[in-house]
Amino acid sequence: MSFSYRSIVMLLSVIIFASLLKLAFFAVPKDNTAPMLNAQEVRQDLYALLDQIEQHSAFYALTPDKASPQLKYMASLIVEQYQDMTPNDRFAAEITKLLNSLKDPGAQVHDFDDQSGDLPLTLRPLNDQWLALDSSNSPINNDFPFVTHIDGLPMSKWVAASQAYLPEPAKQSQEMQLPWLKKLNLLREDLGLSIKPYVLITLINDDLQTQQVTLALPSHAPQTQLAASNQEDKTQDMSVLEFINQLSQFERSEFQDVPHQLETVNNTTVKLKISDLYAFELDRDLQQELLKGMTHPLLIIDLRDASGFSPKLLTLLSRYQDADLNNTLAPNVMGFAHYRRSPELRNDYLQPLNFKPLAALEYSVPRLKSLTRNLPSVDEDKFSPWYVRTKPAVAPEGRNRLALLVSPKCRQECEWIAYRTKSWSRANLIGEKTSGDFARQYHFKLPNSGLDIRFSSSLTYDAQGKLLSGAGTEPDIWLPQNSDIQWQGLVSLVRSAKPKTQLIQTSQPTKLAQAKLN
Repeated sequence: MSFSYRSIVMLLSVIIFASLLKLAFFAVPKDNTAPMLNAQEVRQDLYALLDQIEQHSAFYALTPDKASPQLKYMASLIVEQYQDMTPNDRFAAEITKLLNSLKDPGAQVHDFDDQSGDLPLTLRPLNDQWLALDSSNSPINNDFPFVTHIDGLPMSKWVAASQAYLPEPAKQSQEMQLPWLKKLNLLREDLGLSIKPYVLITLINDDLQTQQVTLALPSHAPQTQLAASNQEDKTQDMSVLEFINQLSQFERSEFQDVPHQLETVNNTTVKLKISDLYAFELDRDLQQELLKGMTHPLLIIDLRDASGFSPKLLTLLSRYQDADLNNTLAPNVMGFAHYRRSPELRNDYLQPLNFKPLAALEYSVPRLKSLTRNLPSVDEDKFSPWYVRTKPAVAPEGRNRLALLVSPKCRQECEWIAYRTKSWSRANLIGEKTSGDFARQYHFKLPNSGLDIRFSSSLTYDAQGKLLSGAGTEPDIWLPQNSDIQWQGLVSLVRSAKPKTQLIQTSQPTKLAQAKLN
């Protein structure tokens, strides 16, 4: 039986394609996170963690004499407490608390999933009380809508326990507390309560009448069983057709995101949501939507989940700023920053954060000394020289109003937007205090647990030399964060807000709409 040249080429192509698919399958990273850690592995991971913090954490280098003994003490408590096999999620929780002692808003622990047991209801803050809601966001009991106790302990105890897992600026944020309040069994261990397959909830109504409800906890497959099943799956070869089928079902997250469009609140107000500041810089259509919104008497921008280091949005919003003639020494300076020295970091490490060397200002030496006289003295062996960020070269225009929704999840460049607009007379910040996370992050994996650890490797200061990192920006109008914002009510809040003092009346020609708010 003879084969033609074409059939041979096609057969070889099929074999090569199948081989490439198989190679791609093997190249897919496996989840090697250990479900349990022994005492030696716990000690090794803690040693690696402390070593990386001492070398690369900017917040650690601020007060090493205070931070070092505190971190070592907390690590020793972890070692003493976990002498036997330790679940990976429990170890991740302890690492989270240890990192929070740095008061670094950028400190995070990734690559772990707490399956110890979640609260089988949703908590929503309402003034000083907590609503108890079901999966459809309806009260679990219409006659007794508020929860006062869980397992016999008042909500204040649970809130205090959840705050141990939050960095300092976010401890009072109800939005940041909610995910940790959901981790029932994790908090039970912290509070010294026994682990049970159910939870006792005490409910109350407006007449101060109470009712107790017992709810079953959702069941989770034990990690040991999951690991065993994963081992069984690995012994079975996936066929090429099955692999192709999985590839056909794979969707990149960026293709799932629907571009945010300008929405009308009333005849004078529009709103726009922006989450990814990098994507905003590349999205001409979204920029046009923003510019269109800026022609309305009031523009509301939802930045509660915004992150990224692109300066494009701040540049466009700078049309709302006031003319500033108070800072005659350096009217264009917005702030300063430096990073934690490391052999692997180049001197352009802060360039993605829109900072440049002081020499780029082209100021005389005496003027530079006057400009930086309020900056703190630092150990040059630990920190880089100072870098500077300048304000966008945009002239104020119009008399329109701007309202920005912010939260502790407003990070990186969003922090600069919140900080800058806070002083503008035509802008109002609404929401919760931001966390002060301006920095670039250093990240690494712990050798045994596989946890992805991240913390800030740079610090940011304002033009007067005050530390901004970790401080956060207070909103003008405090508004607890939840998914049910009444937009017309928010417009009323902006209208009734106390007017800000304008720095100087601008003489720029008015290009935006001048209509009054209704």
